[in-house]
Amino acid sequence: MHIPDGFLNPTTTVATLTVSGVVLGTSLKHVNQSIKPEQIPLMGLLASFVFLIQLFSFPIFGGTSVHLTGALLVSILLGPRAGFIISSVSLLALALLFQHGGIFSLGANILNMAFVGCFLAYWIYSLIPGQLLSILLASLFAAVASALLCASELALSDMFEFSSGFKTMGIVYGITGIIEGVITFLIINFLKRVKPEMLGQNI
Repeated sequence: MHIPDGFLNPTTTVATLTVSGVVLGTSLKHVNQSIKPEQIPLMGLLASFVFLIQLFSFPIFGGTSVHLTGALLVSILLGPRAGFIISSVSLLALALLFQHGGIFSLGANILNMAFVGCFLAYWIYSLIPGQLLSILLASLFAAVASALLCASELALSDMFEFSSGFKTMGIVYGITGIIEGVITFLIINFLKRVKPEMLGQNI
């Protein structure tokens, strides 16, 4: 879902950069006030994990790509604000080092993946009882919502017609969301057995 530079018009670029910047600023302020010293190494470890899994992406329709994000996983472990910061830093590093997504389109990529993957997915996860069901539905709905946002941004920029773009992207991202949900559940379940103190450290 890494949108390259040149795919979004100036209005969409500025709007997404503004929204992402505001959310990032408020998240940084909150985490800076709430974080405990022992949580800092975990943030660094999870940032490396998110960076690595997002490094492997596969191009699809409309100049975008699909990949796992790790956003829900880090949000469950540290909270959505910390997860959003970690995901945003990873997206910035991928854009600068590997050209996975553009610099000017970074706001859109953060909005589509970090914001939706952390805040929306975590909200759905927290509402639904049952860990497996909550994680699967959170991952699925977040993936489809990301596709909706991405397709809307590209359609507003006259890259393709929204209906055809969202149909293709929604199917692909929905399947990816289910896969990520299963992997996230397995990791959380494993941590509950071997290192339960890693859970419930929301910042």
